[in-house]
Amino acid sequence: MLQTIKIKNFALIENAEIPFSSGLNIMSGETGAGKSIVLGAISLLLGGRANSEVIRTGADEAIVEGYFETEELPWLKSRLKEIGIESDSSELLIKRSVHRNGKNRIYINGELATLNMLQEVCEGLVDLCGQNEHQSLFKANVQIDLLDRFTSLGSTSDKVRLQYLTTIALRDEWEALKRKEEERVQRLEFIKFQIQELSEVNLEAGEDETLQQEKKLLQSHEQRLSLANQIDSTLDGDEGVLNSLKLALTKAKLLNQIDENIGELYASLERALAEVEEATRLARHYVGQADLSPERLETVQERLSMITNLKRKYGQTIEEIILHQQKLAAEMDLLENLSSRLEGLEERFQKEKTIVLKSAKDLFLKRKKGAEGFSKAVMKELKELRMEDASIELDLQFQEDITAWGSESLGTAIAFGVKTNLGEEKKSIQKIVSGGELSRLMLAIRRVIADKGGIGVYLFDEIDAGLGGQTAFTVGKKLKSVAAYNQVICITHVPQVACFADHHLSISKRTVKGRTVTEVTTLNLTERREEIARMLGSEKITPSAIKNAKDLMESAQV
Repeated sequence: MLQTIKIKNFALIENAEIPFSSGLNIMSGETGAGKSIVLGAISLLLGGRANSEVIRTGADEAIVEGYFETEELPWLKSRLKEIGIESDSSELLIKRSVHRNGKNRIYINGELATLNMLQEVCEGLVDLCGQNEHQSLFKANVQIDLLDRFTSLGSTSDKVRLQYLTTIALRDEWEALKRKEEERVQRLEFIKFQIQELSEVNLEAGEDETLQQEKKLLQSHEQRLSLANQIDSTLDGDEGVLNSLKLALTKAKLLNQIDENIGELYASLERALAEVEEATRLARHYVGQADLSPERLETVQERLSMITNLKRKYGQTIEEIILHQQKLAAEMDLLENLSSRLEGLEERFQKEKTIVLKSAKDLFLKRKKGAEGFSKAVMKELKELRMEDASIELDLQFQEDITAWGSESLGTAIAFGVKTNLGEEKKSIQKIVSGGELSRLMLAIRRVIADKGGIGVYLFDEIDAGLGGQTAFTVGKKLKSVAAYNQVICITHVPQVACFADHHLSISKRTVKGRTVTEVTTLNLTERREEIARMLGSEKITPSAIKNAKDLMESAQV
């Protein structure tokens, strides 16, 4: 249930903390006092669109916070978990801030959230019944949900829904595979062509780098040969290093015979001569091996050109091309086995379809049986609401075509036929013109499902508009009975409804420092009598007016 709502700088409300209780909560006040402001704040908490126009003049930000006790709503914890918000308690705290600069914020249990997340969490948390919500009754999924709640078929519907969603997923996969089968032959031929092209080339990782190096060597043959010959000539020419070293070594040998102390110099020259002779041999060997091969150069260039073309088609590197080839092979295997997979998937789909059709048909029969009791219960309530000649009939038809189903209907097509006056033909609920009749119909439906659970709060916004006297008193009595099982918040101008309150809030306006301020006050017993007296139309709160209010309140307790 909704325990508290805090409102700051929202329209005419500067700062208010509004407590609610279990049972029937009544909000009343003069026309224009600000009841719609409170309703707007609650709507904002439930996922309504934020508009900077709601910010109180002179303020930069409007803030609305709501605290819900959710122990009776086990589904809410799993829903919070689905959107990534963990909750170990039975509390739900929603906060919304609306800023003039457009930087609005939503918090759920202290965690930043999106509008879609908030709307998903709050679906079913508060059942808003008012003049602007009548159209919800026109929706087939809402009608199905009301019937399922009345007949306690919620868990059965959930099981069938899971079967249906599984079947639909199989159907979608099967149809996608069928479309692929139509393209299979053409795609398979194309893949085989690509695989053959890549297989014939037989690429190896790093091959392009090796070929580039070889190409560089082949293209520089003459330059390399010339340099090697120059090295040989420098080392072993007429005036080359080799001859010079030999002459130097001869001189060193003679010097060594005269002075034995130059032995180290002599040994160094011997080593140098040996190194130069080896270098000369290597240079001549290089010249002998440096054979120009135009054919090999052409082969290397063609191979590199082929690799470049493959890179344009299949990947930027040889490694990427090889990986693409592996993927093509896997897809070819999949396509070659597509027919057998398609047959298996079709068999599974048909099997699941048979199962879900049977389950949905059983659910339909239970719904059809429950529809009779639902109609009778609603008509009983309508008669007590002074619609003695009203009747309601639910026309249910089963849809064999699974493609026409929805996740709520599950094969059940539903139509509400309603007759509000004697001698009239039954019409669809969409053709009821009277707002008062629709209001009473909504209340009657809520009354017959009141003890079925699943809803956190029933919020009635002037559902008694246009009613008075005994009919309004009966409406109040019905609201009180709904409040025996659920928290009910009702905005009303009608004293015959307000007298049934378990908790009465007064909404009023006053001027503070030249500005209009809306205030919300919790009324005690004496203040309640004065408010009921005002609502009864007394210009002055006289003792007789108080007595009338007291009598009305006492009659509501009988």
